Amino acid sequence: MKLIGDSMFGYPIKQLAREYGRFLVVGVFNVLVCFLLYELFVLIDPLPAYTLGIAFLISESISSVISHYLHRRVTFQSSSPYGRSLKRTLVIYAVSIGIASIIHHFVADVWVSDNLDPQMVEYVSWYLNTALVGMIAFLALRFIAFPPSDEEEE
Repeated sequence: MKLIGDSMFGYPIKQLAREYGRFLVVGVFNVLVCFLLYELFVLIDPLPAYTLGIAFLISESISSVISHYLHRRVTFQSSSPYGRSLKRTLVIYAVSIGIASIIHHFVADVWVSDNLDPQMVEYVSWYLNTALVGMIAFLALRFIAFPPSDEEEE
């Protein structure tokens, strides 16, 4: 990462910190919405042979769009074109999920030690992975999906 004094990529660190705080609040809200949607679609059971997978797919899809909207309006207060930023956001989410899944697989499934409780390794991996990938996703959203240059063009 290119740090220059009190800026990152020429973007003020204080502004980035405020946005990260809002990112975390939006993230907590979105996880709750996703969970409630998931539970709702489990109850509705739109495709009985695949109840949990379909409920997860639908809830994740809806909450990804909600998350994009909230990050656009609340986290970054961006005027980036909606369609372009939505496409970029969904790609960032897909890459983030892929990276997180691979890391989690290797830590929780492959790198299991006889000396450690496998469930503890799983949970520690999940939490650390979420923090690492969450930070990467935040930076990608700020500089790719909602680039500061979009604000400068107004």
